[in-house]
Amino acid sequence: MRDARLTKAILVLALAAAAAPAAAQITTADMTFLRLSARTNLQAFQERGGDPKQIASILEAADKTALSDKLAFYRGYTKALALMRGAEWNRDAELATALDFTINAKVLGPGDMLRASATWLFDASTGEATPYRVDLDILKPDESKEASFLETIQLTEGPHAGEFSGVAFEAAKFLPPGLHLIRGTLKDGRGTSIYEFYRSFFIVPEFDKRLAALEKTVELLPDQQNAGALTARYVLDIERQAHQTYLGGAYQNLIGYLHTGYRARGFARSEVMDFGAELDRATKMAAAVQDGSWTLGGLRGDQKLAYRSTFDGRLVPYRIYVPLSYDGAKKYPLAVLLHGAGGDENSFFDGYQHLWPKLAEERGYILVAANGRGPLSGYTKESGAEQDMLDLLAIAAKNFSIDPARTYLAGHSMGAAGTWRLGLLYRDRFAALAPLAGTRMTPLLEAGLSSGNKIPLVIVAGGKDALVPVQGCRDASEKATSLGFDVKYREYPEEDHISVVPASVTDVFDFFDAHRKDAP
Repeated sequence: MRDARLTKAILVLALAAAAAPAAAQITTADMTFLRLSARTNLQAFQERGGDPKQIASILEAADKTALSDKLAFYRGYTKALALMRGAEWNRDAELATALDFTINAKVLGPGDMLRASATWLFDASTGEATPYRVDLDILKPDESKEASFLETIQLTEGPHAGEFSGVAFEAAKFLPPGLHLIRGTLKDGRGTSIYEFYRSFFIVPEFDKRLAALEKTVELLPDQQNAGALTARYVLDIERQAHQTYLGGAYQNLIGYLHTGYRARGFARSEVMDFGAELDRATKMAAAVQDGSWTLGGLRGDQKLAYRSTFDGRLVPYRIYVPLSYDGAKKYPLAVLLHGAGGDENSFFDGYQHLWPKLAEERGYILVAANGRGPLSGYTKESGAEQDMLDLLAIAAKNFSIDPARTYLAGHSMGAAGTWRLGLLYRDRFAALAPLAGTRMTPLLEAGLSSGNKIPLVIVAGGKDALVPVQGCRDASEKATSLGFDVKYREYPEEDHISVVPASVTDVFDFFDAHRKDAP
């Protein structure tokens, strides 16, 4: 019954032609993650006995176009990825890469239309008498089917770059509150499935009314710089953005073909937030700030917060864990955590088997995880991510009883590179550094190791890491050891770039437990 009503509510969107926007859909982030995905798949391809010469030539040709022709770069890399996964490179395989599948918003309330669109990125010949199509399904978060459309997105024969078609429907009228997935399955004229695309969205009841109530409460708060007020305002801002555009979580804003590939590997499943729940939480937080019952220092457990950056005044999210048994009369060790490329402040808390907050509770640590100014900032000074790390140190020290001799910095992948750079630059602030699966010997790293105090280091590497070769971690360990650093090098032969993080967490905490910063 739901499917029938859903069909009646569908509006078919008109075709449009605009060649320029098609290439513009390929972003710098898409190009970065295409390279990362290719590097990971190439190692697996070689381990299966594949010949890397053909792949290398395709990637080399694509890289030459990176600055001049993003579309040529994209086509080269997606072809290489398909071949490395064992697919035959034919018309159907190319069509899967030629199509992008998008929706208009992450959050929908009553009366809002969910618009699903399929856009051709480049000219492609289908070779079919019957045009290809995209069949649509609504899935639950566990990916079981919730609803199907009798209408489909009909695609043009002999498509041209920029042409799109789609459908729209009032999602909240037919779907329950909460998280949903929309799946678009590309099919040929015979009904054979070629590729699946996914986008997630939230239905939030009475969204406009609840958002307006939160806004009114926040605007009336007497202390706008209170941490609770800032967090409530941040949630308010993000809710607005998600209502107006597709505000995806980690890996979700990638182009459709690439997003599906990462999703198949277990990524792209983390949301920015549970928008309905966070709306309620922010409303309650603002009310508690208003009546004076909310304090940052009174928080316990896992908390999602935001602060006003001293770098540019932006509201920046962060995550903090305070042991449930926290006692302000005692001193607590603090670990600052820097996520890897594609991640955010939630990575260390929601990923890696939840071991970081679990060990923090067991061993009495306070954790603070940085947002890092997005998934690809590199923790640079120019992006503001460097100052954000310093801001988090100041926030923790001001609101909690932190042991200044037991403050640590750890990071994964891009965050490991950030740990090396920021940890050595501000080594007087930390008792030890833990770069995880992100170490390469560079002139900058060598210069940092060759000057300044010898800070203790625990360097972690995965033997099967396809992104960061283990040799770089070995070289850095040998260099630091030769210079007199206290180094613990831990190499996990069976772990890859991701699995090495949960595998090493106990060793990292052990190393932190054993090291205190000497008094100045």
